[in-house]
Amino acid sequence: MRYVIFFSIVLIIGTDKINAQKVHDLNVVTISAERAVDTVFGTWKYSVADFEFIGEKILILTFQKSLEKATIRLVDGSQKVLSSFDLPDEAQKFYKDYLGFVNVICADHIYRVTVEDDVLHLASLPVNDYRKFIMPCVDSTENSIYFSNYQRDYPEFTYYAYNSSEKMITPLRTIGDPEELHGYNMEYYFLKPKDRVYARKLADYYGVDKHRVAATMSGLTSSMYYTPLYSPLFVMKDTICVFDHSSNAIFKYDKNLRQLDSIPIDYNHPISWRDWKNEVIIDKETVKAYALYQKNGFYYLKHIDMITGKIIGSFKLSNQYVEKIKIKGDYVYYIYRPFESLQEKFVYKELIKK
Repeated sequence: MRYVIFFSIVLIIGTDKINAQKVHDLNVVTISAERAVDTVFGTWKYSVADFEFIGEKILILTFQKSLEKATIRLVDGSQKVLSSFDLPDEAQKFYKDYLGFVNVICADHIYRVTVEDDVLHLASLPVNDYRKFIMPCVDSTENSIYFSNYQRDYPEFTYYAYNSSEKMITPLRTIGDPEELHGYNMEYYFLKPKDRVYARKLADYYGVDKHRVAATMSGLTSSMYYTPLYSPLFVMKDTICVFDHSSNAIFKYDKNLRQLDSIPIDYNHPISWRDWKNEVIIDKETVKAYALYQKNGFYYLKHIDMITGKIIGSFKLSNQYVEKIKIKGDYVYYIYRPFESLQEKFVYKELIKK
């Protein structure tokens, strides 16, 4: 059983004529009889939609009724709001780019958030250029930037390395599911003859493969029969790691793009395939990798051994249906509101124990 308690101090000031009462709200305290679940930030005045770390402080995206009128706030370890900024556009989420900058994605704008002397500053970025040149980049090393030509609606993509000193782009690894790609291409041949003619005309006009046009026309990539590829790349210390779930292996490369190792994995094929949430989370501070699972509403973090590829530990989160899971320094952070509760969405953290 877990309780969230709000403490208030009532000060009674006596005079000859009146008694005045002043109420002072203190910080939120979470008490758990099962496991330590700490409140990172919470208030009944507004909810938290997203959060990101800026050093030892935390940046939160907050709202009262909807994200059409959202506010970003900088909070310290004692839950004190150091600075806030009302967004002029409908907010969607935070996005931390490969350079480590936190950006807030809005309906019509993208703003880069910076902090100077605990004061928030926002700078508007060119949306089209940012989506085209920054978002495809996933990580970087001293002299190289790693990016891909990934598109959700196509079952194949390639990772590249851009060497900033030599101004050279080198392919690193192509990710693809041959079986899914075959089924994808077959959509063209399932079209009626007149539709195949139309698909070829569209392909010629836009300069794309006719099979991609056909798959879009048939609605394959929007159906339950299509699963987008998920094979993330992370730089862990000085090693580039590609979690190629299509090939059931983790491929490791050095900074010169030489393959160091290939580790077989099977965590992406659990007995109950629905449990695997198609997500790997990296703890940048401890350089640990976790596979994310969900069962009966509870999330499980399973520690991946980066030498053997095997699962060496499992941690079950205390609360059901949490959101925005992030890991930092052996702690898992998330947003949660108790079911059927009047409480707003708070940010919590738990120490990951094996």
